[in-house]
Amino acid sequence: MADLSDLTAYLAQQAASAVYPSGTSSASVANMDCRIFEGWPIPNQLDLDMAGKMQNADGEVVSRPGGPVANVSIFPMQGTGVNVYQNLDKTYVIQAPSYGMTFSLDGDTITVTGQPKTGEYLTLIIDDGVVCSQGGATTAALLAALATEAQGSGYSGASSTADTLTVPAGHSLVVRQGGTGKLGKATHRQRHSVMVTVWAPNQATRATLAKAIDNLIKQTIRASMPDTSQATILYNRTNVIDEQQSQTIYRRDLIYDVEYATVEQFVGYVITSTQTSIAKPQNVAIATATT
Repeated sequence: MADLSDLTAYLAQQAASAVYPSGTSSASVANMDCRIFEGWPIPNQLDLDMAGKMQNADGEVVSRPGGPVANVSIFPMQGTGVNVYQNLDKTYVIQAPSYGMTFSLDGDTITVTGQPKTGEYLTLIIDDGVVCSQGGATTAALLAALATEAQGSGYSGASSTADTLTVPAGHSLVVRQGGTGKLGKATHRQRHSVMVTVWAPNQATRATLAKAIDNLIKQTIRASMPDTSQATILYNRTNVIDEQQSQTIYRRDLIYDVEYATVEQFVGYVITSTQTSIAKPQNVAIATATT
């Protein structure tokens, strides 16, 4: 399921891509080292970064060789949840079944190549009425299990080898392949505000970093989450805070409203056979005509 932490992780990744478009091995867009993280800054560390200081192995505060370090924090704002329209999705496929076997049917004999993957199975529909379905750790084990089931269903001549299965059907033999996959269904949608904050040692660096981050985030309104659900990310507002100029800390908050889904995930099976029954109506009077 998608969680608020998935949203903050996504925004942190977007911020990193904006600040370091050529990768962290290259210079940032502000030509200054930048620390990007989820959560709120640790005040002592922030003060050191802005001043271009660091603690050495002895705990002494010394000058940092690379100079000041800008910070970008991604923090969910307190108490910002609001009710959203619950337009819940239908069940959808997150991960389709994966198959390791292929088969061919020639008369009454099925020939299989490959080995079954976890959750894979074969289903036989014999003479339109008998259904046999089995999985197995190996192809040989799967075919042997099918032969045994067919024998117990009245086809005593059924037999198998390591890669073939013969079933002496009366008039028809249908083979279908199935497996397991992962399905999902949105059970709730919620909205939360997330603050992406730039902390810089000067106004120029703040403006450069904030501009790059805001531009990149706004390029993707709908983002895919790890559970394949879609999150909507919309700009809300910007706060510029200069109260800490005396400490050479220049701050800009970029606030985004993110709407995302809680997704229930469950195992889904490929349907390889169906059975129907017709019930006779009870206590139905039949009118007869007399002449």
